[in-house]
Amino acid sequence: GSPVALQESGAALPLQSLSSLSSRSSLSSLLSSLRWRSPPLEVSMSSREGPMQVPPEPRLFHTLAMQDISTALATPEALDDYMPGVLEEKSLLSMTHLWDASTWARHKSRHRWAHMLVAWPHSSILRAIRLPLGVILLVTLAVLQINALLAEAGRPRLTLPLAPLSLQASSLGLLLVFRNNQTHERLKEAQKAMGGLGALAREIMQLLVVHVPPEKGRAVALAARLLALFGWALKMQCRNEPERLYPIAEVLLPRAHSWLLSRPHRPGTVLLRLRAVVGELRKDGLLSSDAFKFIEERLAKLSAADAACVRLATFPVPPSYHRHGSRAIVLWLGSLPFVMEGLGCHPLQTAVAVMCTTFLLLGIDQIAIEVEQPLDVLPLHEFARGMSNDVHDVLEAWTTMPAVPRACDDYSDLGKESYLGSGRSSSARGSTAAVDKKER
Repeated sequence: GSPVALQESGAALPLQSLSSLSSRSSLSSLLSSLRWRSPPLEVSMSSREGPMQVPPEPRLFHTLAMQDISTALATPEALDDYMPGVLEEKSLLSMTHLWDASTWARHKSRHRWAHMLVAWPHSSILRAIRLPLGVILLVTLAVLQINALLAEAGRPRLTLPLAPLSLQASSLGLLLVFRNNQTHERLKEAQKAMGGLGALAREIMQLLVVHVPPEKGRAVALAARLLALFGWALKMQCRNEPERLYPIAEVLLPRAHSWLLSRPHRPGTVLLRLRAVVGELRKDGLLSSDAFKFIEERLAKLSAADAACVRLATFPVPPSYHRHGSRAIVLWLGSLPFVMEGLGCHPLQTAVAVMCTTFLLLGIDQIAIEVEQPLDVLPLHEFARGMSNDVHDVLEAWTTMPAVPRACDDYSDLGKESYLGSGRSSSARGSTAAVDKKER
């Protein structure tokens, strides 16, 4: 038929040129450079009467945004869920991934005790405390050997009374409980901040696609790209991996990714650009005051999540609690073999009791260490990927959603009564009756 060209600022690209470019894998980069320039993208169809300017389909930009979000999710950086410093394996029940119904069923299974006992040698807590556990066990064996030699020589053994350890046990327990409560509060704050990213992105996108006129699809698509990028920017900021954001930002923001990556705080920069898009829609009168207020409230929650992550990454629990608690645990456990010897326990009883008590106390301390920085154990990758998928799903649902039905489209008895009883004229009622008769 007629030759078709993409025109912008007087530059035309014939259809034959596009076909030749696509075979050389340059079409995607060409469209990326075209779709986000300020003049509107237009389609020109040449004919004998002259070129005819046809505005693009309003939902074309939504489709392009969905394609780029899918492309960004397919990059190696978006597929790599490596978590540095995490001890748990991905196959185990842990906080390193989001749980589903099958995970909860396995967690509550009646066979969980057998699984825990069988998997005990592979415990992440045991691997983390194996060095201090081995040192305490060697100290215990040394005390037992020295006391055996002293007994053979007829000298008094090295022992300690039980009363001091009993008095210290309550203080040590309070110290451990206080420290664990502090670290679990940090975990709760991180879960609350990161767990709501997907819901906030869905609400913002739903408000934009519903309230912004279709002819402003370009602005809505840009907001979708920024929302899909926010989770990744937050993850890379928390994990101190700024270079891994570049491929994703290059796909989602082909015209502004260099500016974004040059800023020191990328999540806040994404929110700044997103607020600029929403504010421009409001100034142009394309967004009602109520919708603008609701969107700004949700953007403020995204900013609060960003602030929570910064606070958790920069403000630890006072290190003096950890140092003093660790020293108290070492002193208490180091004194335990001498107390067991003073009670006249068998050497095997002493070794087993010391080993079990050490595993218990050091394990509690290790849990506090792991949870103290929740951004290292929570699945930030899944949160970021889920936020991008939520934005994509809203756009896909909006572009494929059927038209909202009218009252006259309801052919049930209740629908006809509501429609006919709403003050319609007799001619309208007659036409509706004719439609009903034809449908029957």
